[in-house]
Amino acid sequence: MTSLFNGIDPSERPTFHEIRSLGGYLYEQQGFEKSYIRKLMGHTSEKMTNVYLDGHENRWTECNADLPIQLLKVKPDM
Repeated sequence: MTSLFNGIDPSERPTFHEIRSLGGYLYEQQGFEKSYIRKLMGHTSEKMTNVYLDGHENRWTECNADLPIQLLKVKPDM
């Protein structure tokens, strides 16, 4: 067991499949063929590989943090 995620609440930690999916996506972004990624991930079909590779375009989820902007203090540039 690794201590990599010790500072993160267990409910917020990435799952094995999320990390695996991200790995496949990163290979795709580096120009590797889907057939190579499929073999690397051990999938028998390209359809399953596509399931893992889809959905990484969403970089964030918008939410309301309920923090009034006027309470923020801006640090001067160093």
